[in-house]
Amino acid sequence: MEKDVLELITQALTEGRITEKVHQNEEYNKAKEEETRTYDLLTKDLTEDQKQRLDDYIDSMTWSAAIWEKLAYQQGMKDFLSLLISLS
Repeated sequence: MEKDVLELITQALTEGRITEKVHQNEEYNKAKEEETRTYDLLTKDLTEDQKQRLDDYIDSMTWSAAIWEKLAYQQGMKDFLSLLISLS
């Protein structure tokens, strides 16, 4: 039950509030522009097959990073809840 509630809260917060805040952040937007520029430079001379393999790798890497970030966020929520309980 606890896992289901935490999963729902995490999903709601990351899909809404965090995403909105991140996209409003100037530093993030500059980093995304640099990411796009670097990717375009990297892939301009690749064959379609090479580009597809690179894209598959980036997708896999991004997915594992997203899972790590979700777990870290959930752990932070658990730690915060523990702190609140210990203070009461």
